[in-house]
Amino acid sequence: MLYIVSTPIGNLEDISLRALRILGEVDFILCEDTRVTRKLLEHYKVRTKTISYHQHSDIKKQDYLLGLLEAGKDLALVSDAGTPGISDPGGKLVAAVIEKFGEATRIESVPGPSAVTAALSISGIATDRFVFLGFPPHKKGRQKFLQKIVDSIFPVVVYESKHRILKFLEELKKVNQDIVKYNKEIDEQKNKGIIKSKDLLKKINLITSVVVCRELSKMHETVYRGELVDIIDKIKNSHNDQKGEFVVVVGR
Repeated sequence: MLYIVSTPIGNLEDISLRALRILGEVDFILCEDTRVTRKLLEHYKVRTKTISYHQHSDIKKQDYLLGLLEAGKDLALVSDAGTPGISDPGGKLVAAVIEKFGEATRIESVPGPSAVTAALSISGIATDRFVFLGFPPHKKGRQKFLQKIVDSIFPVVVYESKHRILKFLEELKKVNQDIVKYNKEIDEQKNKGIIKSKDLLKKINLITSVVVCRELSKMHETVYRGELVDIIDKIKNSHNDQKGEFVVVVGR
């Protein structure tokens, strides 16, 4: 059996009784970072052996884990925080298990915390439907990433690190400025009769709702709402507010 176990995104109390039972019963726990997971295990006195498995693990490590399953061992996969497979390499292992064993090995979800759903639940933005885009590319493809946000008719959820949160918010601000300019040009051309009705270009909706969540469920959890410019100023003017993990919900 391979269990996909959700762990707290901050507050250690945010773990289910079932998750603790599974972590205590399996033969091995596969960890993104054994040092991070060890803190959780020690807190709840779970003494199961751990094995490192992360984005840099090679095919030999994957084959080793498949071998453990083939030998009848039960494994639990955890990430440093939240639900494995969401912006981490857990999905690769699940796919490899399905490919090798098919239905012979059961894969079971032990659901729980996720920064995506946590941020959406307190955003105040209608979330009947939403798009999750994970982390923006550092360099190449960043403009295409921003364009996906502009093109989406649904709220978009993005992860961002403390090193690039201000850059990302400034880019959203620039996107809005470009939209205003584009819409103004359409109005001017329309007034001059340059654009005929059959060729009428569609205006783009501005990004009007942005919610930035920092350190969700932790002691210094902070949620920023309001005008994008004000959010940028608040974070920029406080060094402490530039620390931690960020989730950004972009509404239209």
